[in-house]
Amino acid sequence: MEGTKSKASKVPQMIVDMMGDHFLEVARHLRDTQKNHPEDFRSVAKQLKIGIRKAYNLAQISRTFDDLSVPIERLRRIGWTKLALLSSYVDADNIDMLLAKAADSTAHELKMYLQGNEFDPEGKTVVLHLDGEQYTAFEQALLKAGAVPHSRGLLNKEEALIALLTASLSS
Repeated sequence: MEGTKSKASKVPQMIVDMMGDHFLEVARHLRDTQKNHPEDFRSVAKQLKIGIRKAYNLAQISRTFDDLSVPIERLRRIGWTKLALLSSYVDADNIDMLLAKAADSTAHELKMYLQGNEFDPEGKTVVLHLDGEQYTAFEQALLKAGAVPHSRGLLNKEEALIALLTASLSS
């Protein structure tokens, strides 16, 4: 049916071009789209060439930070990833402290801090590239060792893996 698409579904090229350093302006556009034309939100994210999770994060950043009177350059220096992490925790009382923490931390360190966990500076990240069969065996072993299934993967996988490795070394 012709004429049923709203004007919000076509993202101006100027907004698309802002996606890098001007992510806060894009975030405001996404928030406005979400509020006024929610049916177009996924289409707008696609035109911006970003995933839907990032689009929702950006809209949340706009909702959270637009009314807190923080200089836009300070927010830009922190970046969208850390602002997305902060958006569930920040309010008028703790904003300065949390923004300072974000500025002095990596995203991983900030996430650990916000969750109340200690960050181990000696910790290492391990990336594995497994085929489907290998991942199935890996997942089954972790589940048997105490990992918990979750909609976004496995919880407690680090502890389960260490339990398996410790048991392997002691046998």
